[in-house]
Amino acid sequence: MASARILVVRGSLLLNALLVLYLCLTWLTLSPTNINPTASPTSLFERVSESYKSVGVKEGLDVVEAAPLVSSGALGPNDESLVMEIPLPPLSNVQGAILGAEEVKDISLGGRRTLGQIPDDMVNHYYPQEDARLPLRPAQVLPMPVGPEIVGVGGGPEPEEPPREVQESVGVTEHLVAEPIATDPPDPPLDSQERKIYPDLRDCSTRPIRTFYQQRGDFWVLENYIPAALSFRCDESITYTTHADYTFLDNLEPLTSRWQGPVSVAVYAPGTDFNATVHTILYLRDCWAEGIKKYVTFHLFFHVSHTPKQVPSTEELLRRKTDCGLEPPKWANVTTYRQQKKLLYPVNVARNTARLAAQTYFVFPSDVELYPSVNFIPEFFKMLKRPDVSNTTHPRVYVFSIFEVRDNVTAPETKGELQKMLQKGDAIPFHKNVCAKCHNVPMSKEWIAAPLKPGMSVFHVGKRKPPYQKWEPIYIGTNREPLYDERLSWEGKSDKMTQMYILCVRDYEFHILDNAFLVHRPGIKKIHKDKKRDQIVSKQNTAIRTKILPEYKTIFGYRKTCVI
Repeated sequence: MASARILVVRGSLLLNALLVLYLCLTWLTLSPTNINPTASPTSLFERVSESYKSVGVKEGLDVVEAAPLVSSGALGPNDESLVMEIPLPPLSNVQGAILGAEEVKDISLGGRRTLGQIPDDMVNHYYPQEDARLPLRPAQVLPMPVGPEIVGVGGGPEPEEPPREVQESVGVTEHLVAEPIATDPPDPPLDSQERKIYPDLRDCSTRPIRTFYQQRGDFWVLENYIPAALSFRCDESITYTTHADYTFLDNLEPLTSRWQGPVSVAVYAPGTDFNATVHTILYLRDCWAEGIKKYVTFHLFFHVSHTPKQVPSTEELLRRKTDCGLEPPKWANVTTYRQQKKLLYPVNVARNTARLAAQTYFVFPSDVELYPSVNFIPEFFKMLKRPDVSNTTHPRVYVFSIFEVRDNVTAPETKGELQKMLQKGDAIPFHKNVCAKCHNVPMSKEWIAAPLKPGMSVFHVGKRKPPYQKWEPIYIGTNREPLYDERLSWEGKSDKMTQMYILCVRDYEFHILDNAFLVHRPGIKKIHKDKKRDQIVSKQNTAIRTKILPEYKTIFGYRKTCVI
């Protein structure tokens, strides 16, 4: 019995020894050390490059689509295991997945960059160049998984997804190049005007351009009735907001060619002036100047008692074809419906309509006959990113100096040209012969004499207080600034003084810009006596003094130096 037990124990030990020997032999047979150690090492970049060359695809960093992992078919002939490497695009989609580094960016990306536009420092971070590679971790070699056969990228089943811990261990990142990189500009410095005064600029909302009919007091307003071809984000431009009747719309040609940005114009079109206005706008858009069609959005409005007989839809107007070979509509030396009916021009209804319809954060309420100096918009945004010249956080607007020129000269485009014309007497300060105190700008003589400097800057910070208490500046602001009193007409004058009173009471700063100015349509103005208009002026001044100013003092407050 004892001998039988001894035989069983010895047999068990022998079987265990044989099992251990079998396992050792099996381990030695499957060990990675059996791979030829004399084979020349192949880097990740060389394998990727060779894979592209084999199918005739150019090298570079132009792949923009995500791709499956490299499979065993792309490995060397001696490799028997899957090596985790950077993804390659499927060959069936290679043609559509390659973009040259100099290609124009795809507008379907919403302003975001393709891989061909990625900055070099970011490219070098993910894909080091041949002469400056980052040290790479040796590729991890894994036993071939049990399951469906994994074949090369040329066809067959897709490779299985490795476990998450394996991907992380070899640096595999999902969608490494699939997502376009946003083009959001870097944040401006903390002491910049943008961060200090306009912290909400980056978060502004862009108003869509859609046709909208609304009643404003006694007027019908057709907002965005004939829209511009181009649209702008709220933070990328400045809207020139203005007003007119159809006899002044030819001024939009020089205005748009200089401004190179969105223009919002409210056009007063009562009665039969409506059809004349529509014909004039369509002709100017299609035949007169490309900039008018690109940049100008027209809002038409009329008094409820002078509604036109027909109001075509926006869609119908945009389908009309204008024959540019025909005589242009007459807009000069004509008697308008407004003149026949002796209607006052509702200037502040027009100003508010054009300003409130603007798409952009910044607005520039001005007159249609005032032409701006060139290259203003990009220089203004550059200035906002520089340190603030003012130590206060008072509300502010940015003021343009204004000039007139003789009718036989061309309006200057730059301050250098303006200075020469002022020296020759071909230009003078605006309304010098009509209302000098209305446009008496602080430090105006120093502004004119100052040497030229590149770029945009604030020349001087002024206030609307004596001796400038009657100052009527034209300025860049936002829709946070107060609107214009719609009870006032153009014929009654002083139509902007009520708004200036509010700015004065609120202690606004007026930042007078260097290298930025407005020039009135050529022709120096002179005083003309008009007894009928004088009666309207007297009546409006009485209304301001007895009714409007007391209202404003109650609502907005009072400062001794603030006047209308």
